[in-house]
Order: sequence, then C-alpha cells, then structure tokens
Amino acid sequence: MYKKAMLPNTITIGNLFLGFYAILEICQGNYTKACWFIVIAAILDGLDGLVARLVHSDSKFGMEIDSLVDVVSFGVAPALLIYMTVFKPLGIIGITLAFLPLLAGALRLARYNLISISSPQKKGFIGLPLPSSALVIVGFYVYIHNLHGSVANQPLWFSIIPALSLLMISPIPYRRMPVVRIHGSKYPWIGVSILIITAFLMIWKPAYTLFPLMLTYVITGPIEILTVQLRKLRPQQSEDDVPETSIISPRQSSRRSRRRKR
Repeated sequence: MYKKAMLPNTITIGNLFLGFYAILEICQGNYTKACWFIVIAAILDGLDGLVARLVHSDSKFGMEIDSLVDVVSFGVAPALLIYMTVFKPLGIIGITLAFLPLLAGALRLARYNLISISSPQKKGFIGLPLPSSALVIVGFYVYIHNLHGSVANQPLWFSIIPALSLLMISPIPYRRMPVVRIHGSKYPWIGVSILIITAFLMIWKPAYTLFPLMLTYVITGPIEILTVQLRKLRPQQSEDDVPETSIISPRQSSRRSRRRKR
C-alpha cells in the first residue's frame, strides 16, 4: 500500500518544489520564468492524480497533501505574482485584490475535501479548480507580456481576478480536463484532432496558446449550466398542444380496426 503511494506522493512533492521555486523567482523579479514553473507544477498536479488512479493508491493522506501543495503552487505563487507585477502600487487595495484568489482557492479546496469524503466527485468538480485559476493568471501574464511587454497597465486584471475568485467558490460544475470526449463519442476523431492541434499549439506558441485555452475551459462551466437551465425551462408538449393532423377521427379508427381484423 505504502509503496504504491510513494510514486504519486513523490510527484506531488515535485509540484510543491516547483511552487516554492516559482515564489523564489518572483521575489528575484524573474516573473516569466516563475510563470512557467507554475505551468509545469500544474502538469505534475494532473499527473499525480492519474498515477494514483492507475496504481490504485487513492488515500485521504494523498488528498490532504495534494490540497496543501495546491495552496502553495496555485494559490500563494500566483497571488504573489499579480501583487508584485500589477497591484503593488495600489497599497491595501492591491493587497486585497491579490489575496482574493488565494482566499477563494483555500475555501474551495476545503469544500472539495469535505465533499470528497462523503461522495467522491468522479465526473468533475464543483467550482473552478484552483490549478485552472492559476493557469488563467499566469497564462494572461505571459500573453500580455509577449504582446506589450508591460502587464501592470492592463485593466482586465480588475475583472479577471474577482471573476476567477467567484467562480472558484461558486456551485458551477466543471468537467475534468481535457473536456474533449473521446471514449464513447459518436465522432471520436474530432476529439483526437482537437487534442492534437492543441498540443501542437502549446509546443509551438505556448505564450499565445495557454491563456485562450484556459479561458475557453473557464467559460465551459457557465455555458453548460446555462444550457441545462434552458432545457429545464423549455415547455413540455401537452395533449392540448398536439397538432390537429395527429388527431384520429372515429372513421379512421374504425377503418384501422377493420384492417387489423383482416
């Protein structure tokens, strides 16, 4: 049991190290380098869960340490990044804005752990996952940095940070990444093509691909829940709504009954 758990826990520790290293790079002013350390930490975060399921070593200890590591790598590190690069001149307002995603992420992880103990979330998550929020932040940073060089004068930060914080503590369901469905799909080649194109773009132009990719994932939750609500509001067809052409007259019914007898 413990030998099986060593591999996913080792990957989780690697995630923690990268989050710590990203914080050190932020303190030294190497912001872009820190962003890519957070991205690699997110890859390890997805990998440790996959490995744990493959070796059948899911445990409460692994879940707890994974949550603590996520707070460091995807909570503290991105919060420090946006504070140092964007919100620092704003004083206490800037500190509050930078603290919002860290607070929302910690609350979301606490809720996730409580829910997972009673009923494991196999199909998805409740609220935007903390690593996804972190990837939106670092993705937007590297995107703007490559386009304009300066990220501090982008007013979108004042919309993105509160929005991500609200989505993390919201009851909006999110599917596990990748959202593209292959197994059981009617057209699996479409899903495979999307994954291949996405992987190619991430390798070719990662700075310009990460933010649009993660933004697409973020909006899938509200779009899906909106679609479900619209389906519920759609009026059900009642007997009074049956078209007149579908009403069978007595003569037609008698003719049909005679044909059946024959």
